[in-house]
Amino acid sequence: MASNGNIPSSQLASIPGGRLQKGAAASWLRMRSHIGKKTGVWICPTSSRTAYRTYGEQQYFWNLYRSGRGALAARPGTSNHGFGVAVDVPTTTMAQLINRHGAEFGWQKRWSDAPSEWWHFKYAPSYDRHKGESPAAKPRKKHPYHSLTAQEKKWRNTLIRERKIAKRNGGWNKVGADHLSMANRSKQKLRAQMRAIQKAAKQSGWDKANRRTRYNYMRKLVNG
Repeated sequence: MASNGNIPSSQLASIPGGRLQKGAAASWLRMRSHIGKKTGVWICPTSSRTAYRTYGEQQYFWNLYRSGRGALAARPGTSNHGFGVAVDVPTTTMAQLINRHGAEFGWQKRWSDAPSEWWHFKYAPSYDRHKGESPAAKPRKKHPYHSLTAQEKKWRNTLIRERKIAKRNGGWNKVGADHLSMANRSKQKLRAQMRAIQKAAKQSGWDKANRRTRYNYMRKLVNG
């Protein structure tokens, strides 16, 4: 088992603003998503050194504390930051939200250490009702290109290719006339398709066959 402050990267996972032991990180991300969607506040560590903390970083904070220039800090080798299961947050708002919503995820001030530090939270897996669930992930937005029909993609690709050729060579007047001709022909095809989409939309609506997405993307292409 890795010693406090010397946890290998393979046993850590990233959270926005720092790293934690993998189980704690997964729980933190689930809690962060829950709080963010519910309140619009996206919790985070105060800095990258206030989530997982290496032995050397803990030594730095310990020295500050001992000299009277820093906040309370645990002796190096004993900190929950060094185990990758603690986070310090930067605002009282974040702390209040964790206290309000975090218990079911295993994060709560009342069972954390350092009771005098409102900003310090420790993960307790025994309280985590969501343990084992995948952290909530933001769905990837589908690029409008993928909504085009095969023919629309062909015209789009031709237009983009000819524009790139012209740009690479210094403009349309620096390349053969056939390149501009192909680009204009593709734009004409796309405009004709836009008119067809408008006509179909008047009859059965914009929601069918990704009509609005396709139309808006093609309009952007021909006006670009």
